[in-house]
Amino acid sequence: MIHIDPVASGAARRKTHVWPATPVWSATTASRGWWIVLLLWWAGWFLAQHHQGGASWHFFSDGARVLSDLDDGRHAGLHVYAEHPVLQIGPVALGTAWVLATLSDSNGVLAAQVLGAALGGVIVLLVRHMAHQLQASHPSAQRLNVDRQLLLAAACFVPVWSYVAVSSTHLDDVLALTMGMAALALVVSRHPVGAGFAVALAVDSKPWALPLAAVLLALPSLRDRTMALCVVALGVAAVWLPFFIADPQTIRAMHFTIANSPLSGLRALDVMSPRTPAWDRPLQTVLGAGLAIAAVLRGRTTGVLLVVMASRLALDPSTNHYYTAGLAVGALLWDVTGSRRRWPWWSLTVLLVLHGARWVPALNPVHGLALIAFALAAAVFVAVGKF
Repeated sequence: MIHIDPVASGAARRKTHVWPATPVWSATTASRGWWIVLLLWWAGWFLAQHHQGGASWHFFSDGARVLSDLDDGRHAGLHVYAEHPVLQIGPVALGTAWVLATLSDSNGVLAAQVLGAALGGVIVLLVRHMAHQLQASHPSAQRLNVDRQLLLAAACFVPVWSYVAVSSTHLDDVLALTMGMAALALVVSRHPVGAGFAVALAVDSKPWALPLAAVLLALPSLRDRTMALCVVALGVAAVWLPFFIADPQTIRAMHFTIANSPLSGLRALDVMSPRTPAWDRPLQTVLGAGLAIAAVLRGRTTGVLLVVMASRLALDPSTNHYYTAGLAVGALLWDVTGSRRRWPWWSLTVLLVLHGARWVPALNPVHGLALIAFALAAAVFVAVGKF
């Protein structure tokens, strides 16, 4: 297993950068052809989904329009969340949607789809970069063929990511997951300010990303950890506080609830409330943060994203298809940098059991149980045990 050890030796702590022996863009002649196949696989999914895609883009276009309407001093601009609590989208995501619509001559949905697909590629490259960094810094660790592992896991990742980035076009989740992955990469590279800034951008895109701040505890010194956490606090406050100051009713967005789906993990746990229970969101945050901290303390920092997303989905009242994208990102990273298995079983499970099975109505009754089982497995194997 390759992992980040939070109690590394003094000599290791003094190394400020650990660069991979193989650059992130290089590939062997044998694997180069498979990378081309992966790109074609990715292009095929994009072309298949983008014409009928953009199902959720209206939330972003409407929110961006209201946010940018500075002439309406009471109902728009900084009042956007007070007037439209249904917009569970961070300001960074709304601002990005406005920029995309402006630069693309109002064809924002296509621009967002292209951006989302491209950021999926960035995630794959970041995973490869981290895998080589960790191998270089742990020469005695069991070595697997990184490219082989990555290609197999990425083949599973692409269909799931294409759904969130192209079919549903949930820009906020795309940005939050990308920034979360960037934060992990910056922690591995010992860049506390950059890592803190990436976590702040993730939270400013989608508030559920807050537990990802736990990855900053893997930084090698108390000074680095403190600096990174301060950057997160300043970054989140700078983006969110203006809305609360301009309109205290912005807090309405924090109390907005959604229906408790019959397919959810909550229903499987016999929580029959018709809408989101008041304790649910706080519990998701606390549980995700607790599991993330446990993973860091166990030296399995690259499993943080997997346990945070798995615990969130197990307790979420909704079961939208695009939710599994977070699991796919976490599984991709863990399969390549943490799991000891030669096959990407986590990524395969996400693709087949949690994502693909949603198109088989006969399996709907067991979806909630599958989410809970996956979350328990992630907690045991990543934060507690070995796999």
